[in-house]
This record gives sequence, C-alpha cells and structure tokens, in this order.
Amino acid sequence: MMSWTHMVVSATATSLLLETANPGLLLIGAVAGLLPDVDISTSVAGRTFPWVSHWLEQRFPHRSCTHSLVASAVVCVVFYGCAYFSGGQFLPLAHAVCIGYFFGWLIDVFTKSGVEMFWPSPARCVCPGNRKFRLTTGSAAEYGLLIVVVAVAIISFNINIHGGLLTEFNRLIASPSGVEDIYRHKGSDHLIVAHIQGVRSLDNSPIKGDFTIITDHATGFIVQSPDGKIYKVGSDSTAQIITQQITADESRVAFTQIKSFTLDDNDLGATLKQFDNSNLVFVSGQLTIDDPQGVQYTPDPFQFPCVKLSGSTLEMEVAPLSLILSYFRNQYAKGYLQLRIIHVQTN
Repeated sequence: MMSWTHMVVSATATSLLLETANPGLLLIGAVAGLLPDVDISTSVAGRTFPWVSHWLEQRFPHRSCTHSLVASAVVCVVFYGCAYFSGGQFLPLAHAVCIGYFFGWLIDVFTKSGVEMFWPSPARCVCPGNRKFRLTTGSAAEYGLLIVVVAVAIISFNINIHGGLLTEFNRLIASPSGVEDIYRHKGSDHLIVAHIQGVRSLDNSPIKGDFTIITDHATGFIVQSPDGKIYKVGSDSTAQIITQQITADESRVAFTQIKSFTLDDNDLGATLKQFDNSNLVFVSGQLTIDDPQGVQYTPDPFQFPCVKLSGSTLEMEVAPLSLILSYFRNQYAKGYLQLRIIHVQTN
C-alpha cells in the first residue's frame, strides 16, 4: 500500500471511532498508520527510524511482526500506560495512536501477500481469497480505494464538525430520546442547545426557537430561553412547553460544577453575590427567610415554577441566580442551598 493510503485510512478510522474532527488527533492517527511499515527500510517510517528498520529487516519478513495483533497490543500497553501515568491527560492521543496503528497494518490484509496477523504464527491473513482481486501497491484499484476512503473521510469530518453521528441522527429523527442521548454523551463538557417546536401548555400558543438545556427533569428538560426565562419542556402535564419536534446540537465548551452549603441566619445576598459573574448559575434548595412580607415576587404562570414562597419558606429549583438576587438579596436565611454553576468557555 502507498503511504497516502495508510494515512488516509488511519485518519478516517480515527475520525469515525473517536467522533472527532480535531486536526491534531487526525494527524496523529494518520502518522501512526505509517508506523507498521517500519519493518522495511524503503518506507517513510523506515527512513525516519533507519536503525529500527535495519534491525527488523534483517530478522523478519515484511508485514510480519509489526503487522500483527501482538504489535498493536504492545502499542496499546505503551501509550495507554503513558496516558494512565499522566493522569489521563494524553488519553485522546493514545486513542488516536492505537487506532491509527491498527488500521495502518489492517489495510494490508487486502494486498497480494497479506499480513502475519497472528504473529509469531507465520500464517498469512489475506482478503479476499481470490488473489486476482487483491490490491497491488500503486495500482488503479488502490487509487480507486483511496478515492472512496477520501470521500468517506470528508463525510466523516463534516459530520463530526457539526456534532457527530449522534447529533446527525437526532436531527433526522427529531425525537426527545435523541436529545437525551446527546445531553447524556455531550452535556458534561458542552452546552447543549435544543431546537424546539411546540405549544405553550396554558394557552396552546405556538413556540419555536432555540433554548439552552440546563438539566434533565423527569421526562423532560429544564431549559432557558435567550431572554433568560426558565421552562420545562416535554410531553407531560408539568411541562410549560409541550414539544412537537425537538432536536439538539452541542454548542460552546462548558463544564458544570455543583456547590452545596448551609446557611444559618446568613445574609442571602452577600452569600450569593460572589457567584454573580459571567457563568450560568442556578439555585436550588429550601430556606427560611426572615422577612417574607418584604418580598414583592409574583411568579410567571407561563414559566417553570423555579421559586415558591409559602409564608417564610422559600423553595428554589434551578432558579436563575439573577432572579434570586433581584427579589431576595436583603433576606437573612436559614437552610441549605445547591448551586449549579455552568462554566462556559468564552473563546
């Protein structure tokens, strides 16, 4: 196989299996696809590491030990071991190297001589069984294969740039289960934006727009509109927006931090003010406040009831921090709070 074939196949496999369009990881996968050919001095890897190539060339036939499951296992042990001892920091790199290396030699199964996949057994694995249909390096058939793989690579890169195969499938079926899968797989490190078409449960007025998913909630999601309003979307009786069609995309890089603490007659405004920054912050918990008569809060019946005030008892569920500071900043309170802080990468 030509070097370009090895690189394109390995890069495409890396993109598909890791669901990534990261150029750094794809380059690592592509380069790793060249490494099995270090057992021959005329290859790119052989010219890059001549001392290794000459040693292997004198002792083993081409496409033997370096084109085997044993070689892939050694590569996995080395790179995953390094990733483990680095605290997982280089785990994506290890994935790319191992995938690239494996597919770098696996593609040679389709050549005339095949590979010693189960080395040290000298038996050669070839596909297909009819020798006439196997590939010769630089042949028209190999160039045809390269064109097909490049086409698959372009499709894969395009899908992954726009969120991956899961996101594309969700766009196709437009179902809540698809959004749940995206939120479960991508929500830990990205904001998830839901594209919702439905009706308001109170008056059946049409709703169509983009909403940021804050958290899942029973059979639906708690979302925030661009103007900061909070809704539950779903199909049950507790939802403010009944969904007819819903899809989702991953947006900016973000991670969620949960902070819990107890108040014992503390100034609520002073306690929460320190978290009033550019992050998305939502408050849950139950407090007893000292001056409920001084609160002029009226809930919006069209929104999710994230704040409930009954006597001196204040209950909050995913309430925007700005809402709590607007109406309750001057209260002294006892009870517990939990903050959901979504740190959003700005660049």
